[in-house]
Amino acid sequence: MKKLSITIGISALLLAFIPLGCLAEETQQDVPYDANASQAVFQDVLREEECQAGMAFLGYIGEENVSAQDILDHAEQTDYWYYYPFLQNAAVVDAGGCEIYVIVPASEWSVCVYPSEMTEEAKYRDDLEAPYYEGSPDEVILLRCNISEIYSNVMVSVREGNMSVTYRPAVSLKDGHLAKEQRCYDFTIYSDECDDDGCDDTSEYDEEAAAIQNACALLFQTDEVSYYLNFVGMSVWYDGTKEMIDGKECLVFVLGTEHEECIVRENYYAVSDNQVYYYDAIGDAWNILGAG
Repeated sequence: MKKLSITIGISALLLAFIPLGCLAEETQQDVPYDANASQAVFQDVLREEECQAGMAFLGYIGEENVSAQDILDHAEQTDYWYYYPFLQNAAVVDAGGCEIYVIVPASEWSVCVYPSEMTEEAKYRDDLEAPYYEGSPDEVILLRCNISEIYSNVMVSVREGNMSVTYRPAVSLKDGHLAKEQRCYDFTIYSDECDDDGCDDTSEYDEEAAAIQNACALLFQTDEVSYYLNFVGMSVWYDGTKEMIDGKECLVFVLGTEHEECIVRENYYAVSDNQVYYYDAIGDAWNILGAG
């Protein structure tokens, strides 16, 4: 596999910086080689791969009461901290959400992170006037983002001079891998079950992804949800659960408001293949949205 051989090659190059006398005493809690040197080696790989950035998905973190230190602690507990010690110099950017990514720019390139939202027409709208963060050249970014599994809530621009490329960090619903982006090198450490050719069986991912996308489209077409999204500024995300309503299996979505330190869940909706329901908390019942 091409990616596997490249990853091994990076590890071999980085290990060249370790003093031989220290090998026997090294532990995963220690940074084994110079962070700046390890980043330079990684950026050489980006140049060879003709990529403007490297990106990895570091897993999930809680949605509420997450501090910058919590994000750093999350990264430090992963294997990335050991194999890519330049992460210790990363700038933490918190856009809200439950996914953690690391973004490494190519040599002399810089990373900027902007707010983004999905419009009623299912198109991204980026706020270029209020960036979450504008990085310096070569600065590594540790990013928390994505309230929803369906779309990214940030737009990442990697630039150098008058050149730029844009990314939207996200995990593919198809196979759990980092969603593919042009000019972006994926250095996520995947489990043994999956490799560059995908997982052993991706049919369940294909079916779930299609079901979520169809349900999301149906939900966004309703007047109520459209109003909350476009005029109130709320967000919608699939919460990973299902309900049997009127004999139909429905996907459950949450409508909520994102605050600085937490996410307030306002309404619950359940979507079948052709119907949208809302949850009546007082009556503890699912009712057809728009009926009555």
